[in-house]
Amino acid sequence: MTQAQLIQQTLHTLAYLGVREVCVAAGARNAPLVSALLASSGIKVWNFFEERSAAFFALGRIMADRQPVAVVTTSGTAAAELLPATIEAHYQNLPLILVTADRPKSYRGSGAPQAIEQAGLFGVYATIVGDWDATDESHEGHCSDGPMHLNVCLDEPLETNVPGVDFAAAPPPAPSEEGHISSLECDLVLAAGMHPKDATEAAVLLARLGAPIIAEATANLHGFPALQSLLIPGGERALQSARPAHVLRIGAVPSWRWWRDLEALPKVKVTNITRTGFSGLARTENVETLPWENIRSTQFARVDPPCGILRFEPELDKFPESEPAWIRKIADAIPAGSRVFLGNSLPIREFNLTLHATKPGVEVFANRGANGIDGLISTFLGVSAVHAGECWLIVGDLSTLYDLAAPWVIAQMEHPRLRIVVINNGGGKIFSRVASLRALPDAARNVIENRHALSFEPWAELWGMEYLHTNDANDLADLLPMPMVIEILPHRLQTEAFWTDWQQPVIRPR
Repeated sequence: MTQAQLIQQTLHTLAYLGVREVCVAAGARNAPLVSALLASSGIKVWNFFEERSAAFFALGRIMADRQPVAVVTTSGTAAAELLPATIEAHYQNLPLILVTADRPKSYRGSGAPQAIEQAGLFGVYATIVGDWDATDESHEGHCSDGPMHLNVCLDEPLETNVPGVDFAAAPPPAPSEEGHISSLECDLVLAAGMHPKDATEAAVLLARLGAPIIAEATANLHGFPALQSLLIPGGERALQSARPAHVLRIGAVPSWRWWRDLEALPKVKVTNITRTGFSGLARTENVETLPWENIRSTQFARVDPPCGILRFEPELDKFPESEPAWIRKIADAIPAGSRVFLGNSLPIREFNLTLHATKPGVEVFANRGANGIDGLISTFLGVSAVHAGECWLIVGDLSTLYDLAAPWVIAQMEHPRLRIVVINNGGGKIFSRVASLRALPDAARNVIENRHALSFEPWAELWGMEYLHTNDANDLADLLPMPMVIEILPHRLQTEAFWTDWQQPVIRPR
């Protein structure tokens, strides 16, 4: 098989897998693939100068549109830059397609330049769809769940005049099957990490069930009128009062500490309905995990008596300049129909306390697979790329520092209303809430928290974004119709006082 035939077979495989968007980080070895992609029809090509941002942007595109997206790299360590996004995609069960150009197989183990061991590079986090070069007789790819890796070995001279293919001519992937019909009981629902379309399906079931619901912002359940009486405010604090017999978890694994504490409560039955296939718990006793298709066929009944959960509203007015209070001010400023992306670890927990401020049609996303702070800005930009309304990212300062190259792609998006809100508290303040770290000497905490005094104004200037540093929530109204970086420095002592007050033990009424 010629190199041109190998490249065309690779593109046909991507089309068969349902890929209609591809993110390329070009180099010499993958130039034939990039050239053929640009000559193809029915495919959107995004270009990047580095692979890590490309992969997280692709992840965001998948999260938003629920269609597979490919990322194409050159050989050598370029391929390794895809690992963080691949791990995130694995734990969210998202079809991120990794296409890595490589030197011929004969170079493996030689130590020759750009000849690392790319086959199997991603271990358990990606299924190998193909490891091909021109000496192989068969080049058949196959579908799989989650990330897939296609390694394409190209020899010199590199063929850069390969005709493209018509991606739109490939048949669409087969729809998922209905789940089996079953009947289950529960007395408490936990919801997190659902695409807005999934939330619409889940809302029908939950309204019929009538059990109390603790929902994270990413569950996207806040806009359904039939659920308003069932949604319990207070998040983690409300959960402290719950005494459930059977918990139904829908969507992603929640961020609450209470969920982790279920490890030590084996008598509490847990049923998961999720697209990821992961239970989110180490224990297996009294735990079952069902595929998402069961949301359409399972019959649930509420357990009586109910779990006795209490409602709690955070008293943010007592701490008006704290970080949680600022998150509420930001939520108040986000217009209806916007798309919001929440960073780990504090922003998502704090936004969960302000759901009453969320306006109609607001969609909320987050990277809650591995729960890391890698690539959050790039993922946000992928989620936002073709959304017609405003798009808001609420992210911490360290997360921003992790992804400074992300805005490269903004020039290709033609999106005027991107708002990147950086909550700059001078380091990783989530660690100050970890009980086992509070007794450390200040020198050790300084290192663990990565304390700093950096401003993000030069970063905004580098990428041509408007910059706003504010301590007045009124500045968040009538923002300019252009990409903006909004830097907020919350009051450290008020933030600590809020969390001390909010984390007081719950006293249940007799």
